Order: sequence, then structure tokens, then C-alpha cells
Amino acid sequence: MARAFIGSMECRVVVDKDLGDSWAVAVYPPAASPLVVKIQGNDKEKATLGALEVLQKAGKIDRFEL
Repeated sequence: MARAFIGSMECRVVVDKDLGDSWAVAVYPPAASPLVVKIQGNDKEKATLGALEVLQKAGKIDRFEL
């Protein structure tokens, strides 16, 4: 299961199949609104990696583990 971190705070990561070949990857910080990225792909693991990389590059999360 993937984990994302904001500072030292661990955030839950949820990956759901969306319409067609899209995935919705949501990061849930404890006391804030979820961060959601929708990404296309057939492979759940690759979609999760891509979405978490987008969030990290945008400065929304500090790091992640798969």
C-alpha cells in the first residue's frame, strides 16, 4: 500500500478505478481536504506512481513510498 508524507506526517493514499482507463489517486492529510489526481493508464501501480510524482513535483507532498 502506498503512503505519502507531508513533513513527518503520514497521509493515507487511496486509488480507485475511475471511468474508462482512468484512475483517481487521493492523498488524505489528517486535518485538510484531500489531494486528488486523475490519471489515465491500464496499470494501477504505474498510475499510483505517476500521480504521487505529480503531487511531489507540485510541492503538495514531500515524499512517498510504494
